[in-house]
Amino acid sequence: MPLRPSSLVPEGAGFPKMAADVSVTHRPPLSPEAGAEVEADVAAERRAPEEELPPLDPEEIRKRLEHTERQFRNRRKILIRGLPGDVTNQEVHDLLSDYELKYCFVDKYKGTAFVTLLNGEQAEAAISAFHQSRLRERELSVQLQPTDALLCVANLPPSLTQQQFEELVRPFGSLERCFLVYSERTGHSKGYGFAEYMKKDSAARAKSDLLGKPLGPRTLYVHWTDAGQLTPALLHSRCLCVDRLPPGFSDVDALRRALSTVHTPTFCQVSPVPGAETWGSRYEAQSTSEGPISFTCPL
Repeated sequence: MPLRPSSLVPEGAGFPKMAADVSVTHRPPLSPEAGAEVEADVAAERRAPEEELPPLDPEEIRKRLEHTERQFRNRRKILIRGLPGDVTNQEVHDLLSDYELKYCFVDKYKGTAFVTLLNGEQAEAAISAFHQSRLRERELSVQLQPTDALLCVANLPPSLTQQQFEELVRPFGSLERCFLVYSERTGHSKGYGFAEYMKKDSAARAKSDLLGKPLGPRTLYVHWTDAGQLTPALLHSRCLCVDRLPPGFSDVDALRRALSTVHTPTFCQVSPVPGAETWGSRYEAQSTSEGPISFTCPL
């Protein structure tokens, strides 16, 4: 049975480890006639082959990869700890006078300051300059602020552009970062991207609305991502999305044999989601030479 890998899913991006963690979206009840018509339309759309993407010239590949790298490194919010108890907002501004501050909040009771700078380069420079420096005999700790508003959006059509991805995620709130991940070899999208919002509630709305949303022949998967665990190397994932499997498929050995034609999995599991009527089963495998592979399979 042929398996069709449809897109990559980043390692460490917060994707569920157990089938019970997979969210399943059910369709509203329809009349038998309307339901049959909808099912036929969906099946026809899923069977339709996706358009082959044309080769890109080296300059376009370079531009796409550079954009992703810039956005990935554009973490511009820093957290300053160890400030004197009577520190003022003006003192923090004076401390960072060589940088362009977009936002600064000083919590005197905790001796901390939350600062947003112009860009990631300024944030990195400020950390390098002031981490473990002293202000009025107090040693400062300066680091990137942790974020709880970063989403990974996966199973995107490979033809989706950066602009279209931004249009997809922007309606839910102001964006801090937004980028697709591209193949270093072809320059084409790997089928997933990241969106970080200014506020967590914006990210929560995006996750709620986009998870399970049809986009062309694809069904979107959206999960929280730990920015602290995400590295440039892990952006280029070895995790795959596979769809268009037969309804009710549960043959682990057949899945293992199919995967072994490329790389032998060291782990393979089929875990149907209880109550899934049309899609939602999850398949996992790990390849000896390619690393972990996650198979998320809408049926």
